[in-house]
Amino acid sequence: MKTVFIFYQSQRVRFTIPDNWNLLSFPDFPDNGKTANVNKLTKDALNKPIQSPALNDLLSSADSIAIIIEDLTRTSPKRLILKVLLDNLNEIGIPEKNITIIIATGTHRGLKHEELESAFGRDLLDRYAFSNHDCRASDLVPIGMLKTGCEVKINRKVFNADFRIGIGSISPHPMNGFGGGGKIIFPGVTDFDSILEHHLKWTFHKGTGFGNLKENFFYDEVNSMARAGKLNFIINTILNQSDKVDDIVCGDFKQAHLTGIERSRAIISHRFPKKSDLTIITSFPYSEGPQIVKPLVPASMVTKDGGFIILAADCAGNLPDAFVNSFAQFHSKHSNDLSGGVFEYFKNRRLIMEGGAIDFNMALGLTLALQHRFKIILVSKDIPRVTGEKMGFLYADNLEQAFKLSETVCTPNPEVHIIPSGGVILPVV
Repeated sequence: MKTVFIFYQSQRVRFTIPDNWNLLSFPDFPDNGKTANVNKLTKDALNKPIQSPALNDLLSSADSIAIIIEDLTRTSPKRLILKVLLDNLNEIGIPEKNITIIIATGTHRGLKHEELESAFGRDLLDRYAFSNHDCRASDLVPIGMLKTGCEVKINRKVFNADFRIGIGSISPHPMNGFGGGGKIIFPGVTDFDSILEHHLKWTFHKGTGFGNLKENFFYDEVNSMARAGKLNFIINTILNQSDKVDDIVCGDFKQAHLTGIERSRAIISHRFPKKSDLTIITSFPYSEGPQIVKPLVPASMVTKDGGFIILAADCAGNLPDAFVNSFAQFHSKHSNDLSGGVFEYFKNRRLIMEGGAIDFNMALGLTLALQHRFKIILVSKDIPRVTGEKMGFLYADNLEQAFKLSETVCTPNPEVHIIPSGGVILPVV
C-alpha cells in the first residue's frame, strides 16, 4: 500500500491508498522546511522594480498615497509586506497622514475591526487610516467603460490619491488566468454593477481559463480597468505548493505581474500524463466560504468526464443559507442539464443567487457546471452532511468513507491523481 498526503486544515494529512488503485500522479513538491525571509524579499524587490523606477524616484513628501491590499481570502503575509512598504515611504518623507490603506474586498464582505487588528496589528491600525472598500458606495467615481458599454466606477479614496500601490499575490485563477496584478483595482476597488457585467460576460468565454492569458478577455479587461484606474505600482507575492512565499515581484502592474506569473509557472506547474478516473484534491489554501470550490477547476482539467473528484475542504464559515439553498433550487429546476442551465443564466446576465454577492454566484456557476460533468464527493469536518448534500455533492465524513463510496460506482481498478494542495497547482495535461 502506498502512503501519500494532502494538505488539510493547514497540515499534512497522510493516508494509504487502496492496493487496486493505479496512482498516475502525486505532485509531491519538495519542501526544504525553510521559511522565506519576507522582509528581505520585499526590500530586494523594492530596490529592483520591474519596468519601473524605484519608489523614491517616483514620489515626493507632498504626495498622497493609496495602498490597496488584498483581503483575507488570500493568504499572503500582508502585514510583513505592508510594514516594509510603510518604512520605505517613511524614508522618502511621506507623512503617515498622507497614507490611506484600502482593503480590496471587491464584492466580498468587509473585514471587522478585530480581523483588521489580527491581520495588520494594533500599531498600524492606530497610526494609519484603514478602510474596507464598499462596492455599493454612493461616492464611487467613474473611470471608464467596459466593452459592453457598462460604466466602471472606482473607490473615491483610490481615485483622489496622487499615487496608487497594490499589494496582492500570484496564484492560478479560474477566470483571470492568475490572481494578482490589476485585479487589485478591478474588481478589488470598483463598483458592483461593472464587476457583475464583466464576470457574467466573460466567465464562460472560450479564452477564459485557469492559468491562461492568451485571448483571455476577462484578463484583458481587468488590465484595461487597472490602467484606467491609474494603478501605479504593485507588490505581488509568489506562492509555492505549500502556500509559502517563494518570491516577491514589484514594479509596473502589468510587466511585474507577467514576470511573477512566469516564476509561478516554474514553481507550481505539474505535468499529468493522462486524465484519471478519480482525482483527490483539497481546497487548501482556500477556506473562506465560496473560495473552497475553486480547486474543482484544476481537478476538472485532469479528470475524465463522468469520473470522480473527491474534494477535501476546509471551511471557515460564510456559507449562508441563501447560497446553499440556491444549489438545491437550481438542481431541482435543471436536473437534466445543469451545465446548460448555468450557461443560459450567464448568457442572459442573470444571477443564480438573486441579491447575492458576485463571488457566491461565480462559485455557484462553476460548481454546478462541473457537477454536470463529474461525480463530486465532498469531505469536510466543517460542512455538515445535510449542507453538502443540499449543495448537490455526494458526501463522506472522512477520506476512507469517500474511497468506499467511489468504489461502489467507479471502475474496479481506477487510475488516480492525488493533488495535495488544490489552490496552488497549475496542471499541464
